[in-house]
Amino acid sequence: MDSTAWSVPRGNKQQWIETRGGRSVTVTEHPVRGETVEFLNEPDDPETGTLTLKFHLEPGHTVAEHCHPEQVETFTINTGELRVTIDGKEHTAGAGDHEKIPKGVPHKYTVISDEPVTLSVTMTPALKFKDFVVAEHALARESYPKDGLNIPYFSVVTDAYGPAIAAPKENAVTRVMGAILPTIARIKGLKIPDEPLPVRGDDSQEQTADAATGDAR
Repeated sequence: MDSTAWSVPRGNKQQWIETRGGRSVTVTEHPVRGETVEFLNEPDDPETGTLTLKFHLEPGHTVAEHCHPEQVETFTINTGELRVTIDGKEHTAGAGDHEKIPKGVPHKYTVISDEPVTLSVTMTPALKFKDFVVAEHALARESYPKDGLNIPYFSVVTDAYGPAIAAPKENAVTRVMGAILPTIARIKGLKIPDEPLPVRGDDSQEQTADAATGDAR
């Protein structure tokens, strides 16, 4: 039997793998939220090594407060300006500024410049952060609400790839919701798409432009 018959198709067609300088780079653009992620370097051992990636965030985009329970996040702002809140302390950061966020520390940020923000980011250890992000982006536009977060589906992705991104503080409400949401997701028939990512050519300038502008929006 053809194994592709069992594959769950991707609703998001703005996810692909391209070649840059002899290495494979995975690119994913969220269908609703103004964010594109490029996974540049993956470690040989994700349990100990560092994942290097780049975020492109559109003006006005907000990353809601969250934490990474098992990972240290660092980022450097390449372009644009952010309002950053780390562990309740807010400040403004611009091009050249660097932040290091210990594991479990709540943080959030909003693009406040008129130009997009580009962040060079590392996650240590890598764990399954890449799989988490690619899966969380994988649904069709109509499957996400206006804020771009399908919470029942998010719970399915968390179950599959671990708590790469978690609520800033765990309490009775988050624990109850964590138990209920996967059931809601199953009732809705939500599954993580496992259709292979398409491979595009090695014209990195063209592909990066596609990622930034969303040629299939």
